Amino acid sequence: MLAELAARVRSGAIDPVDLVNESLRRIESAKELNAVVALYAEEALETARNHSREGALAGLPLLVKDMARVKGHVTTSGSRLYVDAAPDETDDTVVQRLRAAGAIVIGRTNSPEFGATAYTSNAIYGATRNPWNTAQSPGGSSGGSAAALAAGLTPLATTSDGGGSVRGPAAAVGLVGYKPTMGAIGRNILPRWIEFSTQGTTGATVADVLTEASVTIGEARGDFLAVPRDGVHFAPVMPTRVLACRTFRSDVDPEIEENFENTLMTLERSGVQVERIDSPSNNETIWNWFVISTAELTQSLRHEEHRWDQLTDYVQAQLKFGSTVTVDQYIAAQRKRHDVSARFDDLLTAGTVIVTPTANARSWPAEGPLPTRAGTTDDPMITLNTPDNNYTGHPAVSVPMGLDDHGVPCGMQVVAPRFQDGLALGLAAHLEKIQPWSLTAPGYTPFSL
Repeated sequence: MLAELAARVRSGAIDPVDLVNESLRRIESAKELNAVVALYAEEALETARNHSREGALAGLPLLVKDMARVKGHVTTSGSRLYVDAAPDETDDTVVQRLRAAGAIVIGRTNSPEFGATAYTSNAIYGATRNPWNTAQSPGGSSGGSAAALAAGLTPLATTSDGGGSVRGPAAAVGLVGYKPTMGAIGRNILPRWIEFSTQGTTGATVADVLTEASVTIGEARGDFLAVPRDGVHFAPVMPTRVLACRTFRSDVDPEIEENFENTLMTLERSGVQVERIDSPSNNETIWNWFVISTAELTQSLRHEEHRWDQLTDYVQAQLKFGSTVTVDQYIAAQRKRHDVSARFDDLLTAGTVIVTPTANARSWPAEGPLPTRAGTTDDPMITLNTPDNNYTGHPAVSVPMGLDDHGVPCGMQVVAPRFQDGLALGLAAHLEKIQPWSLTAPGYTPFSL
């Protein structure tokens, strides 16, 4: 869809002004989702009127998650601390690259405060709702962008991932969500979660994800984790070996497991051999991820400590814990990354991917809280299988695999070897072919004129 729309702009068949107006119209008609929290309508229309009609994303409206900088506008990160902050003086790298490819920024999408939980709600803007079932959450922290894309409000919306914030929302709204190898998308501004957070790509199809990723992937000045553009292979390649893991946690809800098993059977009927494996991860992994992430969030907000009482409960709880993390605990959690990464590497030999459910728990309410139970197991860390590969840096893609008991989509996560992102995208493309999914939520239409 993205490539075709941009080609029509470049050919003169579509006016960028019409695309911007159509996106604004769709956003206005879907206010109940609360996916979009700021609009830059006049600025976007002025850009569209003077557009060169060049670039891989020529004339396409773009929504930016309210955690990425947009020059001339305020990034609140969903926090009351920054509602009155000064406008950004620069774009985030990903915004720079999307604009340079012809995209037109038209506004902002909602995020939980500092992206610190997996449902999209904050004290400024309230809760974003899932277009498949408005009582439920589109996940987080990229829930606003995911909901906007799943409702066809815009062809492009940025998403980022420090613990599953691309993959979880993509799974919850029936989209493809791609978290690249850590360092594949360079960062000009260091995130609060220094070694976990990366920009990603979310779209209705694997082709759309590839179109956007082809623009955003590449190193950036100052990013000490950045990988050279040609060091990451993201062109889709079908894996030669698929390893299936029921969960990285302790249990999984029955309808999630049923969808997972049905998708594995569909793969096998298509000629793909699937091998069952025990998990290379466990709750120690997510605990160590939590130790590091809360310590880094706390340090990043230490200068605002006198205002911590204005923060949401979920952020205050993390800061309270993060304040107790010692240097020894932080470094010990960092050292464990080698062992966990090595276990994944041992399995992810040439041509191999691992598949799991993206989330173990069925969908949760738009206002939260997160589930603390899946299957027959109570566990406060059970919700997602995603933070493990922020911890190890491996690329992962979530693709739709059915609906839960609330009529909300759930996803299959495909994990690939580092720098071999195309293996995960290759299996995603194969699944798209053998088990097609809807391009939007029911009652909505894919973005077009």
